[in-house]
Amino acid sequence: MFLRENEVGRKIAPHLRPGERLLDLGSGTGLIARWLAERAGVRPTTADLVEYGNRVPHLPFIAMDDPVKVPAADGSFDIVMMLFVLHHMDRWEDQEALVREVARVARRRVVILEDTPASRVDRVLNVGWDWLLNLRHGVPKPFTFRTVEGWKQVFAREGLTPAHVDTYRARWPTLMTYHHTLFVLDV
Repeated sequence: MFLRENEVGRKIAPHLRPGERLLDLGSGTGLIARWLAERAGVRPTTADLVEYGNRVPHLPFIAMDDPVKVPAADGSFDIVMMLFVLHHMDRWEDQEALVREVARVARRRVVILEDTPASRVDRVLNVGWDWLLNLRHGVPKPFTFRTVEGWKQVFAREGLTPAHVDTYRARWPTLMTYHHTLFVLDV
């Protein structure tokens, strides 16, 4: 899926600084973290609840037991990144607890890329693609989506300030069928 890595990486890289410690929370395979290490010069650590058999092996990895607790000290990472994580949580309260937790371990910035379907058709396409893409990994699929404005309200309540927000239709792998939104948030 190098096309996806290039597309996502190019969206995120301008908001990072070389040498920064980055936690990729909900990293899955870790391919995006590896891309950012190679092209943006960050020092990534990956973390996930699900043990992916095809995870990038040479990056540091934190195995998580609790979906809303990061086993790291306050301000441990310059950047905490979550890519398409929050809509996989069953309850809005858990999403908010995880946002609070990543704000705790981030020293400078939180980067969140999330599915934000803008219509009923967007939602149907989003659910279909997400189900298909996550089927083999056993990732939970409750499809707990929020609107862009809904996310902004959550981030504001947790003291995160938007530095950049970009809503777009991703080319890879979903062929521009629904919206993603990149939130770059200062701590």
